[in-house]
Amino acid sequence: MSRPLLDDVVLKLIDAKLALNGHVTTVDIYRHLGLGRQKVSKVFQDYLAANLDSMRYVPAKRKYMVTASFKPCFLGDVSAGAYVDALTVVFGVFESD
Repeated sequence: MSRPLLDDVVLKLIDAKLALNGHVTTVDIYRHLGLGRQKVSKVFQDYLAANLDSMRYVPAKRKYMVTASFKPCFLGDVSAGAYVDALTVVFGVFESD
């Protein structure tokens, strides 16, 4: 998968996880997609640069939490649930702790 395409997948997954759960962690993303932690951290920074007020990191919970101004900006017309379901078909079942 090309780098821009992979970044797009991660940005959309961050949007989807925030929309579905109200929070997301880097662990959620790298386990779901099988990516390295550094790659995921870089894309999280890209997400924050594009959506500065949509999420904030809560150190006590070790999660990014949605803010009142959150709006998915990378998913487009695709629903969050449909996007996660499609990624599960491609990448397999998400394993959480």
